[in-house]
Amino acid sequence: MKTTGKPTLQGFHISGVTHISPDNALKELKNNNAVLIDVREENEVRLEWIPLPNVLNHPMSVIMDRLKKIAKDQHLIVICQHGLRSVKVANLLIKQGYPAVANLDGGLEAWKANECPYETVFASDGSCGCNCSSCGDEC
Repeated sequence: MKTTGKPTLQGFHISGVTHISPDNALKELKNNNAVLIDVREENEVRLEWIPLPNVLNHPMSVIMDRLKKIAKDQHLIVICQHGLRSVKVANLLIKQGYPAVANLDGGLEAWKANECPYETVFASDGSCGCNCSSCGDEC
């Protein structure tokens, strides 16, 4: 994987964590060279997700309970909304002995800005597809 030692699309960084650009991450995923670990919570993933077969949702809140479900013999790219949670989880995975882990620089927001594939339940007017009165985290 083509990674960098410091992010260019986000401000937060933890020493020892490498970062991958959305474009390079998409290439790795399309070539089945990596697995994307989405650490956003399930309610976030229900609203916006990446429609690729090698994307797994392991929320940050339960990641320690799910480590046995994440193979160590594959390249891992960790993503969240903006890159803050994913840097922390990437650091955790490295400390747990995962040898090939990278943070998706800038998170889902950078992924979308680079026109990488994603799907959403949000309509063009910014509302969500549910019946709530506002489109906050409570949807």
